[in-house]
Amino acid sequence: MSTPTVPQLLREAHRLRRHLRELKSEIDLGPRVQKIQEQKLAAAKQAHAEAHDAVQKLKLKIRDDEGTLKQENTRLAKFEGQLNDAGSPKEYEGKQSEIRQAKERIAALEEAILAGMEELERRTANLPNDDQAWANAQAEFEQFKLDAKERLDRLLADQKATAATLAATDASFPAAMKAQYDRLVKAYGPDGLAEVSGKVCGQCRVSIAEQQRNDIVAGKFVCCSTCGRALYVEPTPPGVG
Repeated sequence: MSTPTVPQLLREAHRLRRHLRELKSEIDLGPRVQKIQEQKLAAAKQAHAEAHDAVQKLKLKIRDDEGTLKQENTRLAKFEGQLNDAGSPKEYEGKQSEIRQAKERIAALEEAILAGMEELERRTANLPNDDQAWANAQAEFEQFKLDAKERLDRLLADQKATAATLAATDASFPAAMKAQYDRLVKAYGPDGLAEVSGKVCGQCRVSIAEQQRNDIVAGKFVCCSTCGRALYVEPTPPGVG
């Protein structure tokens, strides 16, 4: 097996470092995705609790209204009984006014109770759907955790293997240029290296001299005169050029 040239080492180091950067971005994204999923679960839990609370509140409201209705009916009967005992037209008119007001309150209560019972029936009928939605949310969150763990394990394994391959690649650089290479990747990470496309630096997009390109092809360690990145070229496909 032939020893890789400097441009080949640079190309491989560039690929590996970019891959490690992408892996780190994916790994770092995990906690943010986890938080979003936790927020969705919390929202589903709250919606489930609110659905059941609404049913209980409606039951209490209907019961309270029914109690008030009973009191109003008792009060109406009392007013009607007092009507014949009115001692003057003014007193008689006052009792009639009280009776009218009591009947209005009774009508409003009966309407509210009927509306409440209809709403209670609707919400109660929908509780199984609310329960199912909450069960689905929990199941989806558990599946998310399993998938997230599998994904993280895969990313970490890839990260470890890639880091090992990169370490071996870095160790293969000739000693005379290793210090300069280390300085570039320490300062810029993967962006310390750049592919030359035609005669253009892939980092700063400025053309390089023909002699620089010839030196790169010859296997020398060449840095861009404009941005200072270490340059490499893709190998020419067989039968081309």
